[in-house]
Amino acid sequence: MREHVRALPLRLRFLAGESTGSYVTRLAARNGLAVGRLLDCVGEGLSAAEVDPRYTELYVNRAARERLSALAGRPVEELVRALPSTGEEHLLPDGRSGQPLWRWPGAARRVSGAGCALCAAARDAGDPVWLISPDAWHICVQHGRFMDNSRDDRDLFIDLSRGPHVLEAERRRAELVRTLGPAGRALVADAFGVLAHPTVGAPRLGTSRTTPLGLLPSAVKIAHVMTSAERRRLAGRLSPQESGQWLRQAASEFGHRVGRSLTSWSAQHPLWPPGSPAAARHPSPLAAPHQQVGGMQSVDELTCVPWSVLADVERPYG
Repeated sequence: MREHVRALPLRLRFLAGESTGSYVTRLAARNGLAVGRLLDCVGEGLSAAEVDPRYTELYVNRAARERLSALAGRPVEELVRALPSTGEEHLLPDGRSGQPLWRWPGAARRVSGAGCALCAAARDAGDPVWLISPDAWHICVQHGRFMDNSRDDRDLFIDLSRGPHVLEAERRRAELVRTLGPAGRALVADAFGVLAHPTVGAPRLGTSRTTPLGLLPSAVKIAHVMTSAERRRLAGRLSPQESGQWLRQAASEFGHRVGRSLTSWSAQHPLWPPGSPAAARHPSPLAAPHQQVGGMQSVDELTCVPWSVLADVERPYG
């Protein structure tokens, strides 16, 4: 179906992590089109009269993704890298006879908040850009800004110029995820879970807008300590005695409360027998209890520890 669709005259540069609804809204505005008119070119669907990309997401099937790629004048692979909701795991089922389909608003996947306005400006994005990500907050290391799902137009970000330790923690978190992939995301989530243990006394995510900023440096340090133990555990090179020694060292470094919490975490990650073939398959394979890590699973959905990471509030962070 792609050969029947021509690229729009004016193209847009992608912003990584943007919601599909945000991108389509901007693409329509750039070409002087109503969003509904552009969606008619994408495929068949039903939308509310007024759909706000700040709160809802647009989903497409495979054929509609092809059409959107053609309208954007960009390869499908580039579209998928930039717009998370166009990935395979989020596609709508194929329609009858392969017709392109879209749905907006789709089943709820929260839009995490506004993208960095400086990043958007560098890509000639004149309209607000809204991101969709696993968690309700994110940090732009390049421009030192913390953004979340707050919809207050007067205060869309927090300046981190006075928080270089937070920016460094975010760099280390991103590097850990780049190195370990899904396993890295799971370990970071577990580190937040360790901090959420009732005995630790740390605030839970969502108790205030700035809570992630206070917890992130500690969570990243804990995640790196976990990684050293996980590598040995999955290779079958961590004996019960060595595991106990590791926990005592962690308690000495982070305090006995975090040490007790790490003991509960360690119980969720049983020791593997010596000679395990897991390490030969991958340098840090996922193992019980993290059998799968979805691309859009949030911290509280990923962590294996048996307590709540998020505060019980209606709208965390905003």
